[in-house]
Amino acid sequence: MKFFIKKKSGFSILEIIFVIGIVVIGLLGIIPLVIQNQQAQNIDNNYLIASMLSQEGLELVRNKRDNNWLTGGANWYDNIDSSSYTIDYYNDDFNINDLVNSIDDSGAVLKIDSYGYYSHSFGDATIFSRIINVTDHIADDYIIVSSIVRFKEHGRIHDYVSETYFYAWRY
Repeated sequence: MKFFIKKKSGFSILEIIFVIGIVVIGLLGIIPLVIQNQQAQNIDNNYLIASMLSQEGLELVRNKRDNNWLTGGANWYDNIDSSSYTIDYYNDDFNINDLVNSIDDSGAVLKIDSYGYYSHSFGDATIFSRIINVTDHIADDYIIVSSIVRFKEHGRIHDYVSETYFYAWRY
């Protein structure tokens, strides 16, 4: 009696290695896209935070102007000097640091506390710095206020600037 061995068809080891190689090459092409997407997402997130911190800087100056009117007897522009400084708000009082002349000064670095609040005084240092620039036009009854927030991401410096005019509208 003769035994016949039927030849079974299937994949050879060489074909399997070839297919695995093609899949690996395809995946290697996707990895840089995933990394770049993650970096872009981080930068976009930081721009969003920077925009809110910049707007907060303008609102703090607006609050200071309005508080000058409410306290009576003060000029609307008291302590809103034509210069560069940092500003924070604590316990119904404004903390203005006019010794900070540049966004690169260490005093311009924003810190975050355990509650998630940003300030220049308390908490752990962040990648964000904020400074307020005021251009004086008191004779024309307005001032120009710029709030600049800077952050560094992947070795690149990013600035977000908000600017507005504050008028002496109460007169």
